[in-house]
Amino acid sequence: MAADSREAPKAPGFDYTGIPNGYYDRILRDGHPIRRLWHVSKFERVLDYLPAEEGGAILDVGCFAGSFLSMVPRYRFERQVGVDILSEQVEYANRHHGSPFRSFHYRPSVLELGDIGEPFDCVTLIEVIEHLPAHEIQTLFDHFRRMIKPGGRLVLTTPNYASTWPLLELMLNRFSEVSYEEQHITRFTFFDFEKKLASICPSVWSDFSLELKTTTHFLTPFLASLSYEIARGLSRVVPHRSWRQPFGNLLLAVFRRAD
Repeated sequence: MAADSREAPKAPGFDYTGIPNGYYDRILRDGHPIRRLWHVSKFERVLDYLPAEEGGAILDVGCFAGSFLSMVPRYRFERQVGVDILSEQVEYANRHHGSPFRSFHYRPSVLELGDIGEPFDCVTLIEVIEHLPAHEIQTLFDHFRRMIKPGGRLVLTTPNYASTWPLLELMLNRFSEVSYEEQHITRFTFFDFEKKLASICPSVWSDFSLELKTTTHFLTPFLASLSYEIARGLSRVVPHRSWRQPFGNLLLAVFRRAD
C-alpha cells in the first residue's frame, strides 16, 4: 500500500506519491519478463489459497492500481472491493478495472477502514504489512477481526528477509525507478513470523489460526529472462501446500478467522 501525501503513513524520507499512476499494473502486463512473472505468480499464488466456493465477498487492502482484483473472476467473488491510501492510484484502478461487481475506494490511512460495508469472506494483504509501523499493523488486525466473517480467510504476503530478498532489494534500489529500502520498515522472516506478529498484535492468535505458512518466488521468476511461458509453467508445477522450502523470497501466510 502506497502512502498519500496528506495524512497517510509513510516510511521516513519516501514519498509514495512519486510512484507513477498504474506503475505496477503496467509491469504486470508489459514489464520486463522477470518483474512481470514476479507479480503474476504472486497473485496466482494468493488466488490458489482463496476458497474454491463461488460467490462471496473479497477485500484487497493496499490494492494500489487494482491489479490483483483485475485477475479475480466474478464467479469466484460476486463482491470485490479494493482500498488504498493513494487517491490517484484508486482513480486509475476504477478507470481500468472497475465494474458493476468490482470497486476501489480511497482511505486516508489504515486507521479508517471501518466503513467498507458488510463483512467479507476473504481479505488479502499483498506486500503491504512491511510498509507499516507496528502500531498501524496492530490497528489493521483489529479491523480484520471485525471485517472478516467467522471462518473467513486472510491471505498475506510479505518479503522474506531470510532469503535473497535483501540482495534483490539492493539491486532494485540501484537500478529501478522505485526505492524499497526506504519503504520497507517492518521486516519478517519465515522463522520469526509468528513470534514477531504476536509481539505486534498480542491477540492475533486468539482471533485467528494460522492454516498455512510457506514461501514462494525462490527461483522461477528469474528463469523468465530465458522464457516467460516456461518459467510461468514451472511456477505452477509444485503445489505450494507441498512446498516447505523456507528460503523463497516471499512469505505467504493463510489465516482463518476464529468462529
